[in-house]
Amino acid sequence: MRIGTNIPALNTALTLKSTNRLVSDAMLKLSTGKRINSAKDDAAGLAIANKLGLQVTGLNRASKNSMDGISLIQTTDGSLDVVVNMLQRLRELSVQAANGVLGVDDMSKIQMEIGQVVQEINENSFKTEYNKIKTLNGEASVVTGFETPVDGSDIASILYVSDNVPPGTLALTVDKAGTPPVVTIDTSTIIGTDADITINGATVSITSTDDMNAVKEKLASLANQASLDIRYDSSDTAYLAGENAGSRHEVSASINSAGKSANLTVTPGTDAVLSGFEYRDPNGVAMDEFNLSAGYIADGNEIVFKSRNQQSIALRLKTIFTPGSAAGDFVYDDKTGQISSQSALNFEAAVHDYGQLMLQIGPNFNEGLGISIPRINAETLGLAEYKAGELNVLIDVSTQAGATNAITMLDNALYQTLETRSKLGAYQNRLEQTIINLDQASINTETSRSRLQDTDMAEAMTQFTSLNVKYQAGIAILAQANQRPQQILSLLQ
Repeated sequence: MRIGTNIPALNTALTLKSTNRLVSDAMLKLSTGKRINSAKDDAAGLAIANKLGLQVTGLNRASKNSMDGISLIQTTDGSLDVVVNMLQRLRELSVQAANGVLGVDDMSKIQMEIGQVVQEINENSFKTEYNKIKTLNGEASVVTGFETPVDGSDIASILYVSDNVPPGTLALTVDKAGTPPVVTIDTSTIIGTDADITINGATVSITSTDDMNAVKEKLASLANQASLDIRYDSSDTAYLAGENAGSRHEVSASINSAGKSANLTVTPGTDAVLSGFEYRDPNGVAMDEFNLSAGYIADGNEIVFKSRNQQSIALRLKTIFTPGSAAGDFVYDDKTGQISSQSALNFEAAVHDYGQLMLQIGPNFNEGLGISIPRINAETLGLAEYKAGELNVLIDVSTQAGATNAITMLDNALYQTLETRSKLGAYQNRLEQTIINLDQASINTETSRSRLQDTDMAEAMTQFTSLNVKYQAGIAILAQANQRPQQILSLLQ
């Protein structure tokens, strides 16, 4: 027995220290609710739990991103719903104007409203925005535009570029612009004669007493009834042109004055003619996949290029009616209203891809959804075009024939708008399903992380109770061990 060193007390103190550390760890787990509070608790488990925590944070943020995408789509779809209502109103007005019981004044009032509605459809593309992103003027889609043509004129406007067309340049050689059917009347030969002139079922009577001014006034009335544009050259030859270019548009005309039939001629409408086109990538290399399989269809001055891969580019040539022109009455127009020659013209149309609006709908790299919303305005819907820097409304219901034409134009515009709304609806349905998947994945991942990191309170409390009893017993035993040297002193008595 020794009193110099109390070995039992040292052993007991060591055990008590270990127990105290375990009790402290148990209390920490109970107080924080976490099984892993530092790397020493479970190094591998801590790494896995942290990665799962990052995944949960990303999933929750991606879910909110998807909700933001739905908000953008709903904003755009609501605006398109207004556009559809305006198009339906335009169609209603066109059907009304096609009714033969209306007079010229009635037609003009309808035309006035149509002009204002078309202007509003065009303005709508600039007003529709979400978080300062204008969603209907191309900012949320593949943005397209034309480079300056070789001759410096803006001779065409782009109507449509399909989403699968890569960035590049479409080089064109236009031999001839499309022309509408034209009725040519040599007015000088019918002065002083009696003649009935009929065009598209409308008739005016020229009398032998009519001077040139009276003849021109009657021909202007005839042109209005027949939905034709009338111009004169320097020799007072009248040219009455249809409103729409293309070989499918026809004009019927006749003059019943004896010996005067040769002085009225009808030139059929024609379609634009190209002698070549080539699509090149941004480096100027010809894209054979498009060039070797693509062809074009021209309907008047509207030209559609389409490849076997369903890549489509549609554009419209801009022309001005210039009677008596050696080039065939129709020449190209630029923004300033200046006229250029209608000889073969080379120009380039550049398709710029500024990328789709990308939504990050997943927690990891490259888990996005590209939203492509085409430009929807009066020009892309075929209701108007820019000439000399101003919006020129193409719908003309001042005549019955023009009103009937407008119905077809508006049907096409409605189809295009509703097709875009269908695409937006598909996007929204996908995003709603994405949100459900993300939220469910977040819950499942959080459950996995919880199993790794969170404290099992029942197990931890059981362990704490056991350790607490051992701690109290250790203190009691240490007190007894500290009394042993005093007991040895009793041997000295």
